[in-house]
Amino acid sequence: MDKTYLQIKDQCRKDLLQYLEKAISAIPEIKDREILDAGCGSGVPTLFIAEKLGGNITAFDPDTASVNFLREKVNKLNLSDKINVSRCSLSDIKTNEVQFDLILAEGLLNVIGFQQGFLTFLKLLKRKGFIIIHDEFSKQKEKIEFIEQNHCKAVKSFVLDEQVWWNNYYKCLEKEISAVSDKELLKLFEPDLREISMFKQNPTPFMSVYYIVEKI
Repeated sequence: MDKTYLQIKDQCRKDLLQYLEKAISAIPEIKDREILDAGCGSGVPTLFIAEKLGGNITAFDPDTASVNFLREKVNKLNLSDKINVSRCSLSDIKTNEVQFDLILAEGLLNVIGFQQGFLTFLKLLKRKGFIIIHDEFSKQKEKIEFIEQNHCKAVKSFVLDEQVWWNNYYKCLEKEISAVSDKELLKLFEPDLREISMFKQNPTPFMSVYYIVEKI
């Protein structure tokens, strides 16, 4: 995959980091915390977490190009002693190896299923640890009930509405794609262009929710 493609996506993704920062603000400070970034992609949230919270970060994703790009950025920033990047899936993370103070899941539960993924996270999370989940908008009440049925507390949640997604992501992405002249690179953006078209037709399904969860 062309690295320019990932760089453009990263550039637009950064406009959403203010909402991750809002989620982080609900978590108490802990020194030397162990952090898991589950489904890290190319690592925009990973590097932001490293800057804001420090600690040791284990970041994983099954996509080879994204993982390689994140490794490149980690090495360039001299953070390889703090951020360990792996190409793998959630099922490859062994629960007996390490337990985490904080787990970040930016969109992963949309893919693997909320309940299944959440229960796996609990096995990896220390008592009094936190999970930050960025998830699709649907079934909020049911998800909070499931969280609380599993010895956890949803300490905070907030919605990213259609305007947020347009102003802080899709508007930027559409503008950057329109400036691309390379035909091969444009082919990579075809799924993104379809997504933008779908958003314009009906933006409501693109709303999302942050849940900040404490294991009690």
